[in-house]
Amino acid sequence: MTPKGRAIAKRPSPEQSAVQEVLPPPLSKRELRPMIRDTRRHARSVKRASQLLAASLRQLQDAGAHLTYGRKSFPEWAVAEFGDLDLTADAVKKLCKSGRALLLLQREGRIDLTDHRTLPGTTGARALSAVLSNHGEQAALDVFDACPEGHVVATTVGAASSALLPPPTSAPAPAATPDEDDDEEEPEEVPEEVEKLRSHVERLHDYLHDISCADDADPIAVTRAYEHFLQDAEALRPVLDAVLPVEAEASIDLEDGR
Repeated sequence: MTPKGRAIAKRPSPEQSAVQEVLPPPLSKRELRPMIRDTRRHARSVKRASQLLAASLRQLQDAGAHLTYGRKSFPEWAVAEFGDLDLTADAVKKLCKSGRALLLLQREGRIDLTDHRTLPGTTGARALSAVLSNHGEQAALDVFDACPEGHVVATTVGAASSALLPPPTSAPAPAATPDEDDDEEEPEEVPEEVEKLRSHVERLHDYLHDISCADDADPIAVTRAYEHFLQDAEALRPVLDAVLPVEAEASIDLEDGR
């Protein structure tokens, strides 16, 4: 091959040139950190917004909004009224069930819907709604109170329900209806220690989010969030100890020189 031919062969194809022009070089971890933080903040905002949406939909259902607008079915009315939200009738039913539990907890002073740190987890609200439907308001409140503070998720609600509520009768359970919660949507079983760690870390993220978003806010609110963060950070060690294997914990102790 002539020198000119070798030079031509080394030239990138038009497709390769287009890819190189379209795809920028990977960012460094330092450059990615703000983007990851913003994405996590947006995800947590979506999670909190879904809880408020559930409570709002339940309030509309209890107020008979669908009847006022001449509809027999609230889910059908909500789907049509909030068409821009891409809701389905099944999703509205499930949100309303969770909303009923959230409104009960709000009414009885267990949570504050304006403070996301008091809200149960999404799976926790769904599990409490099942307790509420099957056993009544007082049972749902008792189960909520028995869950670890700030750690109301499906697993802790299930454990509290098993300890406090009577076992099911021997009579066969009725066939599930479309209006009942779908068991297949429940998350896989996770050890309670791991769930507690996740909840603890999530609260730390929330405190940091409050601090980072309070540049021009009331300094008193910033100080309060900072103090909460420090308290939870100090309490993180025993939560970690319950999850870390003994070998890993010993390794960490050696590295720290303890």
